[in-house]
Amino acid sequence: MILVRQEKIALALVLVVIAAVAIAAIALESAGKGAFARPFGPDSRDGDLVSLQGSVEEARMTATGGHQVLRVAGVRVFVPSESVRKGWPPVGEEVRVYGTVQTYRGEREVLVSSVGDIQAGSPR
Repeated sequence: MILVRQEKIALALVLVVIAAVAIAAIALESAGKGAFARPFGPDSRDGDLVSLQGSVEEARMTATGGHQVLRVAGVRVFVPSESVRKGWPPVGEEVRVYGTVQTYRGEREVLVSSVGDIQAGSPR
């Protein structure tokens, strides 16, 4: 198969776009959620990506589904079963949480989406 000049140019442009998207994806992944999350506060809305820092005041498992519910700095944090690490974080542990704000049964909470969204210790 022989490509004409316009086809070669189009192919080259497609390859450049693919490379640019791959580089951008790697850069965004390495930046982490912290670069895009806003601190959780009274003005946080459902769907906002937020960060929350504080001490774990409560840690319990749900009655069904194997999910975990934390209370961090007075805010409810929902951890879906696929992100639960049994026994962690313990009550009293200082954590930073990244997640999406949602309202559940009239209470605003932070929904984490992966194990890495809960980090132990003080912020860097």
